[in-house]
Amino acid sequence: MPTRAFKTVADELLDSAEIVADDFQFRGYRVEVERAELGYPFTPTLVCKRGNITTIIVEVDSGISFQKLSRKLEEWVRYARSTSKDTRVAACLPADTNLTHRQMASLQDNGVGLYVAFKDRVLERIGPADLGLSFALPELRSLSPAVRIILGDAYEQFAHTHWREGFEEACKALETEARRYLNRWSRTGRITVLRKKGPIVLTAKQINRMTMGDLATDFAKIQNQNHADNMIAQALARINKDRVNVVHKKRKATTEKRLRQNVGQHMWTIVAALKYTI
Repeated sequence: MPTRAFKTVADELLDSAEIVADDFQFRGYRVEVERAELGYPFTPTLVCKRGNITTIIVEVDSGISFQKLSRKLEEWVRYARSTSKDTRVAACLPADTNLTHRQMASLQDNGVGLYVAFKDRVLERIGPADLGLSFALPELRSLSPAVRIILGDAYEQFAHTHWREGFEEACKALETEARRYLNRWSRTGRITVLRKKGPIVLTAKQINRMTMGDLATDFAKIQNQNHADNMIAQALARINKDRVNVVHKKRKATTEKRLRQNVGQHMWTIVAALKYTI
């Protein structure tokens, strides 16, 4: 039986509203029912927050009048895009609702999530996008086959709305390729690195245990740097701080703010640098 006090939800949708609220609560969200807030275009069914990072606005609806629901969700999307925070929008429909492929595509194209409420569980059909984040990645099809393979996992994370994980994956890819590049040219003797006692040729063991910060430092110390060496060095140094933060300080508000500002440009930097490592 319903335990929350819903005032705007039709009686036949109360069970759906309850089960999706429970689902978010079980997943670590703080769930607020029909929260009224200055600036909101409507009173939402649910506002679900996880820490100080992510907010998901959920509208529980029958889906019978999809056009009416769509207009409401579009207004929420415009609101979410006006924020600078991780704000997401989703609809929750009963399991017996039938949406067309075109309607599903419309939701996905607008970054709106879709949850389906069964009697005993909730199924996520479309993951809601972080609508407060605005950037465009380089077109994957415009990249060389080698770079597409290297960044394929990262791009899939971005496509599934997991942009933080996508950035972390892209950083790992650049770190791996930078090590391969350094190993390759160290073996030939072309690359030597200046240390206190003079230029040395790095061993594979030394290179393979380097962090991204170490790599950035040694790339900058390459003797007789060519253009590729310099571009890789700059890229490693530019993204290193945010790469460390996304791994070790992901839940800090300052990390989130900085990442949101920088992730778009960082991805373009990573793509550009990878072209030089191949």
